[in-house]
Order: sequence, then structure tokens, then C-alpha cells
Amino acid sequence: MRTPKFILLVVFYLIVTMMNGQNIDSIQQKVNYYISQAQLDSAKLYIESNLKTLNKQEDKTALNYQLVKVFFIQSSYDKALKQAFNSLDSVDDEAQKVKFNFMIGAIYSAISDYDKSIEYFNQVVTNDENPSLAVQTHLLLSDLYLGKKDSINAGKSLAEAYKITRNFDVNVKMSDHVNMQYNFFNKNYEICKQLNFKTIKDSTSFLNAKSYAYSMIGDCLIKQDSLQEATAYFDEFLKLTFETKDPEQIKVAANKLIKVYETLGDQEKANAYHKIYNEAENDSLSFSIEKYRDLYDIEKNRELNTIKAENSRKYLIFGAILLLLIFLAVYYYFKSKKKVLHTAPEKTPSKKITISDSEVKKMAIAIDQLKEKQLFLKPNITRKSFCSESNIKSERYLSQYINENYKKSFSVFINDLRIEYAYNRIQNDKKFRNYKIEEIAKACGFGSKKSFERVFSSKYNETPYKLISQLTN
Repeated sequence: MRTPKFILLVVFYLIVTMMNGQNIDSIQQKVNYYISQAQLDSAKLYIESNLKTLNKQEDKTALNYQLVKVFFIQSSYDKALKQAFNSLDSVDDEAQKVKFNFMIGAIYSAISDYDKSIEYFNQVVTNDENPSLAVQTHLLLSDLYLGKKDSINAGKSLAEAYKITRNFDVNVKMSDHVNMQYNFFNKNYEICKQLNFKTIKDSTSFLNAKSYAYSMIGDCLIKQDSLQEATAYFDEFLKLTFETKDPEQIKVAANKLIKVYETLGDQEKANAYHKIYNEAENDSLSFSIEKYRDLYDIEKNRELNTIKAENSRKYLIFGAILLLLIFLAVYYYFKSKKKVLHTAPEKTPSKKITISDSEVKKMAIAIDQLKEKQLFLKPNITRKSFCSESNIKSERYLSQYINENYKKSFSVFINDLRIEYAYNRIQNDKKFRNYKIEEIAKACGFGSKKSFERVFSSKYNETPYKLISQLTN
């Protein structure tokens, strides 16, 4: 399961909820302003100072909920969970309990405790009377079940979300998103594609919604065995992720292109996207609320450009119709003459690179030294830097050697060595266990706490925090 994608969905929901305008007092308005401007420390201090002055329990509950949101967005999950549970104990109103249960479910998912997350999200959908929150929660539940490879419950959650959008007045864009997911899951790929085309054509769609639409169209085409056609949509997906500047999303897009080109046998193009993937791997993997604010700025500029292009679009449509008529005329002319159009022969898959024995030996020695001297702990190691330091002639040589001998890419190979080192040292070094997770991640060569936790959880099915807690207890 891709936890960054899950957290992105939760944070996006919180921001949209915040910006839609609820019945809030002046204190909450200022808190929402701080959050929208990414001034999270200011928001936290402001909430804590006002909690001391409030008398009504319902007002304190509302501010405590805001404080949980701030801690969550800051990735301070221990503080967020503690604050949520303390607040929940003093809440009598059922609607407020539902909101705190939603946040607790989101926190448990962020620390990879998916069973607990499902437990609290189920409480939300059981007791909630807000159709929009129920739809959002069912979508997140579906994502969690897919991460646990439980397709039956994932399908049930999607079906519930779809049912709510049909029976209640829900935001149109949310309803369309549910419709896409529902039809993709049920293998109605043509319907799914049409819904995503609608999102792309809609000038009011957010950038992340359009990029997701291109990705889903590509996924539908993959399911329909139209691999070559899928590459065009994955390419558009990648271009839009560059605009968001989010390394995690760039990696997702690049990885889709790597897989499809490898399946097509075009290793040269696959290697080009491997380079993009590795560059994103070395970037910071935190996707802060500041980037969401940048995202809205991008949307405003895109809408302005759309307005400016309105008049010229008419001419483009006229030109397109004229070209279509010419094309049809040419087509029917050749058809009437019964001329056979020969397509170019299929491009043969790129051949395996031939590497000399001396170069293979050089790479084997370099890999052995990498392990023995623990050079993989260097924070910014890349294929390029490793080849340069080891006097290896070509990055492609190294990629082929790693793929043949370890069945993985260079970046995954390095991260596996780092994670094994971290796991063994946590097991055997009491002093190391006392370090903060950020310090452990840095000591093991990772650029951020989030990337370390994600790779660790993927390999060992538990978070480093949970492992340390078990050993300490």
C-alpha cells in the first residue's frame, strides 16, 4: 500500500473541509488561516493559548480537533494520537466523536497500523450522518483493504461509497471520483476512461485530479492490453507531477512508464525513466501543506490561461474540423483506390548489453566493497556517483549487473542494504534504539524520516517505532 498517497488523500480532505467554510468562530477562522498559509507552529501556539481562556467544553473540543489536525499535518503522530484520545474521552456529542474517530483512523494508517485504522474508520461509517464524510471514509477503507490484499472488503467499501453518492446530495467531483474507482474495480474500463476524460476536459479540475485522471486512463488501457497507447497517458501524468514538485508522485509516474516499457521490450526508454525515478528518490519526500498552497496557485494560473485562450480556442476548433474533413477526404480517396498502407515494422526489443569480463569483475569488487565498508550509508549515493567512484564505465552496465544478480534496481538495492543495517542495529544496539526516528533514518543514509519508515514497513511489515517499542518493553 502506498501510504504517501493515503496521507495525501486525508490531508487534502482536511484542507477542502477547512476551506469550504463551516460555522466557526473568529478563533477557528484564524487557526484555519494559519494552516492554509503553512504556519503550523503559529497555529499550534495560537490554539494552545486560547484553550486556556475558553470556558465552554464544546469550544474546547472544537479547538482540540484543530490541534489534532495540526499535529497530523506536521507528522507528529504520537502527539496527534494522544491529543485525539484525551479529547475523545471528554466528548458527549456523537458528531464530534465521529470527527475524532476519523482522525484517529488516519493517524493509525500513517504509522502503518492498518487494522486499528480500519477499526476506527468502521466506527465513523457506522455512526456518521454526514454523507460526504461517509463517502471519503469508505474510499479510504477501500484503499486500506487493497493494501491488505482483501479485495472482497475493498469492493464492499467502494460499493457503499457508490451507493451513498447515488442516494444523497454529494459534491459532484467527489461523486465522479467514486464513480471512476467503482467502475475500474468492477472492470468497466470504458466507462472509467470516459469519466476520466471528463475530468481532464473540465477547466475547473484541480491539477492533482487531472494527473490522477491521466494515470487511471493509462491503468485502464493496461488492463485492456493497449500498452503502447497507455504510455502517452502515463507521460502526461508524469508531466503534471513535475508541476506539483512532489517527488513521491513523480516516482509513481516514472515507475508506471518503466514497467510498461520493460513489458514492451524497450529497455532504452525504461532506463531513461529509471533516471527520473532515481533523481526523485534523492529529493526530499515530505509533501508539506506548503506544497498544497503552491498547488492552488498553479490552479489559479491555469484558469487565467484558460480564460485568455477562450477566443483562440474557437479558431482551433474550426481548424481541427477542417483538418478532419481533409483527412476523411484523403482516407476515402485511398480507400476507393484500394491502396494498401504498409505500417512500419515493429521495433525489436533492445538487445542485452554485452559487458566484458574485466568490467564484470570490477563491478563485483565494487559491490563487495560497498557492503563491507558500508558505503551504502552515504546519504546521496546514486548510480552516477557510484560508477564514478568505482571507475565503472557505464551506468547501464551497473543497472544490468544489479538486475541480473539481485533482481532489483540500484536504488532499491541500496535501500535494502540500508534497511537491513537499520533493522540489525536496532535489534542489537540499545544506544541506537534511544535515537529519534529522524536520527536513525539519517544515520542509515535516508534523506527523510518518511522514506525510511515507508521502506522499513514494506520490508518488515511493521514500523521502526513499533519494533523499538517491542524491544524496549
